[in-house]
Amino acid sequence: MTALSPSVPAVPERTYRRRTLAWALYDWANSAVVTLVIAAVFPVFYNQVIAADLGPNAGSVFAITGAIALALSALVGPVLGTLSDITGRRKRFLILSTTLGTLAVCALFTTQAGGWAWASLLFIAIQIALNVSFTFYDSLLPHVALFRDRDRLSSLGYGLGYIGGGLHLALCTFVIVSPGTFGITGPDAGVTATRLTLVSAGVWWFVFALPLFFTVPEPPATPLEAGRSGGALRGALGRIGQTFRQIRSYRQLFLMLVAFWLYGDGIGTIIQLATTYGSQQLRLDRNTLIGALLLTQFVAFPYALMVGRIPNRDSARRAFFTAFLLWTAITLPLMGIFVASWQYGQNPEIGQALAGQIETVSLSPLPVLIVLIVNQVVGLVFAHFLGQKLVAPLTERLDTRRTILLALGVYILVAIWGFFLYTPGEFWMLAWLVGTVQGGAQALSRSLYSELTPRSKSGEFFGFYSLTDKFGSIFGLLTFGLIGFATGGNLRISILSVVFFFVAGAFLLTRVNVAEGVRVARQEDEALHYQDDLPEEAAV
Repeated sequence: MTALSPSVPAVPERTYRRRTLAWALYDWANSAVVTLVIAAVFPVFYNQVIAADLGPNAGSVFAITGAIALALSALVGPVLGTLSDITGRRKRFLILSTTLGTLAVCALFTTQAGGWAWASLLFIAIQIALNVSFTFYDSLLPHVALFRDRDRLSSLGYGLGYIGGGLHLALCTFVIVSPGTFGITGPDAGVTATRLTLVSAGVWWFVFALPLFFTVPEPPATPLEAGRSGGALRGALGRIGQTFRQIRSYRQLFLMLVAFWLYGDGIGTIIQLATTYGSQQLRLDRNTLIGALLLTQFVAFPYALMVGRIPNRDSARRAFFTAFLLWTAITLPLMGIFVASWQYGQNPEIGQALAGQIETVSLSPLPVLIVLIVNQVVGLVFAHFLGQKLVAPLTERLDTRRTILLALGVYILVAIWGFFLYTPGEFWMLAWLVGTVQGGAQALSRSLYSELTPRSKSGEFFGFYSLTDKFGSIFGLLTFGLIGFATGGNLRISILSVVFFFVAGAFLLTRVNVAEGVRVARQEDEALHYQDDLPEEAAV
């Protein structure tokens, strides 16, 4: 049995594990949409087929479309999140948003060349449903996981998301590249195959969400205070207003929100526009772009689990994981210099593509993959025999907050490297480096925020989390797109601008007092006499 306080009903260990796994599996479920529709296939399909008549402005139009979608998501997130607290319908709202999002994804089958306005509307609807679902899903974390397990469970969710999204993307890539194998023929076989894969993303999302729907219990409601009148929606708006009036009481939580707003901006921009940057700036072909994204997905799975364990003082391997992460962050950019020189000298088509003389460039990734694998094997040996001893003092200082800061340092390196990027080999190496911190940074941010959040108001505060996440991405996408317009489609300066968001967010994160934030969250729950079937634990 999971140890509980006397006033809280016991949760059998088997039930607890089933709930946490079902919760984490929702990341696996939505990853097909995040990967295929948001990051990989649909952006390329939009730029090269649907909005091809827009020419070099297609990438900027897509970025601004994404910004509009995120703005609408951000506006409704806190209201719906607070409404789910008051009504006790966090899970039911998650089921509804998942169902509506699935229908919108499946409707992408109707998109075609020249219909960029309709495709943009569907993309906006998908983004809203997907991002609203994240609000309800994330708000369930403090109700599903014990305090000590949140880093691990959040990282497991992101890890499952990356491996699930990678497997689905690999299958869909095979369908797109070889449509005849699946009986899809004709002059537009590739386009039809792409549409079918988009539909499969929607089906994947809904099917793998079912374990959460049936296993995770609905947390208790947090009713309005005595004397409040009016409907639930009015009560939700009133509670949001009250929270803002009491913002000084939640100083650490809101400081974390602003920090996440800034550095989450950079993460979101890189995720959403990596393929746009590769196709528009580097002239990489579709298979190279999708292959690099697949690489990121599969790399992110083990690294998310590793980074998620670095703050855990009970983990015997945390110094090893820290050393291995630092090895990768230091050696890959140095190796990239030599890979770029070799590829550029051996392949004149790279220069022709960059000069606009040929449309795209495609090179075999096999030599680069061999170099990457050798690098990682050497890194494992180094970390085991020497690295973990060298970084042991550093590792002792790495709690959740400081581990996020370490990941943001790697992201700063990614953005700077992206500015100097020219060859497909470098793009693949950069994709690997992104994968080392992408899942871990996001997972630990979600976990840290859940520690600062009262469980009684998890929907409301994760609504704010979603709001800051989306508004941060809005500014990143708009900055990226507007700089692209101003420079005639040159996206190198756009990618460099992301550094500002990482630096500013990291600075504010250093100012967050986690212990104080946890204390305030606990006091809030005690004042409202809020209980679910998880115990209170020693938080820090």
